[in-house]
Amino acid sequence: MRTRHETKTTGGRRSINWWKWVTLVLIGLLLGSGVWFVTKVVTPVTDRVTTPAGPTGEPAFTVSLTKRQLNRIITYYLNDYQKNSQIKYTLTVADQAKLGGSFKFFNQTVDFSLLFDPLVKSNGDIELKATKLNIGQLPVPISYVLSYVGHSYKLPNWVKLNSKQETIVLELSKFKLANGMRAKATKIDLASDEIDLSVFLPSSK
Repeated sequence: MRTRHETKTTGGRRSINWWKWVTLVLIGLLLGSGVWFVTKVVTPVTDRVTTPAGPTGEPAFTVSLTKRQLNRIITYYLNDYQKNSQIKYTLTVADQAKLGGSFKFFNQTVDFSLLFDPLVKSNGDIELKATKLNIGQLPVPISYVLSYVGHSYKLPNWVKLNSKQETIVLELSKFKLANGMRAKATKIDLASDEIDLSVFLPSSK
């Protein structure tokens, strides 16, 4: 007499145990998803090597901003840019530039703030060099957080992140206003509350 759980045979051949194979497939998918996520986070985010054509000639005028004015501009821009994004982040300027947001770590949402020192590059772009990560007691390296940000956050195409070098570059040479004007940084002195930009008119054809 067969028990209720015994597998039936036909012509001496054992029938397929479908539940066993479905379970194995599900386990494989779960493992594969985990490996994909870890690979995405651990893989360094590097900026592509480009030679952008920055503004040339004499600037039409210069703009001097305080940190308070710059923060209002950044907040307005990010609020508009992230309207349809589920993951939000902030960028503020005080004694240092500070990137604030959250990331997933072992299925837990962890808030962080990452501090940067700004540097004006020779072409007018701004490089932010990460100096400190505030994240509580978790032993998470800066490169991990930057890699997560690069893979998971919605960033403008003129913002280049390099988790290996722990830098974020604001490529102002690639940023263009709706009216075609461009800008480049000439001075950033946060201690003296001075941020200077040169503004260039669109080239006439």
